[in-house]
Amino acid sequence: MAGHGWAGPSSLALPPGRAQARLMTTPQDITALQAQIDDLRAQQVDLRKQLARAQLDQWQARVENLEVQMHLEAKQATDKAFALMDQLRAKWADARRQFEDSISTASSVADTVRTGLEKACDDLRQALVESKDKLAAKNNPA
Repeated sequence: MAGHGWAGPSSLALPPGRAQARLMTTPQDITALQAQIDDLRAQQVDLRKQLARAQLDQWQARVENLEVQMHLEAKQATDKAFALMDQLRAKWADARRQFEDSISTASSVADTVRTGLEKACDDLRQALVESKDKLAAKNNPA
């Protein structure tokens, strides 16, 4: 295996009582090596499980963090929406007040105009009656 510091068979752990210089070729040595390989494979499986569990825990923390952020953002958005709704209601109330003021002002102006027109009509009517009376008096001298 490249990059793992393999220095040949002398770097392997030898069963007790064996000289390190001698290569492991006996059936007992091969059995011992196979047992070591099986143990290493089992350790590798355990380490992979631990790594997977650690990665899952890390993702769970990320998801929970995002959930907290989502709730904070939703709260801020809700607060902002309520503030905007309050502004909208205030603007609506102001527009309604202005409209009602303009209606009462328009009504007041209309009343003044109507009163003026009625007076002008009455004055015209009165003038016509007086003119008719004067004409009648001229035409019928008593």
